[in-house]
Amino acid sequence: MNTKKELGAKGIKPIKHRGQNFLISKNIISKIIAAAQIKPSEIILEVGPGTGNLTRVLLEVGASVTAVEKDRELTALLKLKMKNEKLRIIEGDILKFDESLIKKPYRIIANIPYYLTGKLIQKFLLSNDRPTEMMLMVQKEVGERIAARPPKANYLSSLVGFLAKAEILFRVGQENFWPKPKVDSVMVKIVPRPTAAEVDTNEFIVFLRKIFKQPRQTLFNNLVKNGFSRPTTEKLFQDFNLPKNTRAQTLSVSELVKMFQSIMV
Repeated sequence: MNTKKELGAKGIKPIKHRGQNFLISKNIISKIIAAAQIKPSEIILEVGPGTGNLTRVLLEVGASVTAVEKDRELTALLKLKMKNEKLRIIEGDILKFDESLIKKPYRIIANIPYYLTGKLIQKFLLSNDRPTEMMLMVQKEVGERIAARPPKANYLSSLVGFLAKAEILFRVGQENFWPKPKVDSVMVKIVPRPTAAEVDTNEFIVFLRKIFKQPRQTLFNNLVKNGFSRPTTEKLFQDFNLPKNTRAQTLSVSELVKMFQSIMV
């Protein structure tokens, strides 16, 4: 799969600000397919298929693929070179894509532009038509943030942990892409799960934003500076037997949920 030669022949150059780093390693694509364990005719949503290196193999193992590509030239190239009744190619922005139009159940498997990571994960985890699973190639540092646990938790890991289970499957070196990015990547698996019925998801997300707004600040200070009175916050810390120097990143998602429920009463 000589992606550089193929695009050069078409006069297409990778666009840096769109995060176009194409996965060119057959070995890594094989690892993705092996990890996915795709069943015949399973519905897969692929984000940013690029030149179709992963798309082609998804089709070979029997998946039905909806590929959403923002780049007009790459969309035209895909439609020209990939004729398959199990493939639907859509030109468009994945953040504006209506996932309710996809047959259920479906999974997302993709090498995504890194700048999309946080927004894409939130879009699909908060959707009324969530995928059963997401397998995403993301920047190594971001993947580690997504899968982080206390005492290194953060806003993104806590949000994902509230809505899903996340794990890093394997690392992918820079040399497996063209153009070569400046950082390594990881394949992350995110499996959505039901949220607690007694917790308002949107309000809890606002709560998370407040307590992680300034990560170097203590949890106490972040609460007081972001809308909660000092007496209410002091009572909360007493009820949960927390020292004043506690930071949000040291608490598990279940602990944060209990705090949220208590403080919002």
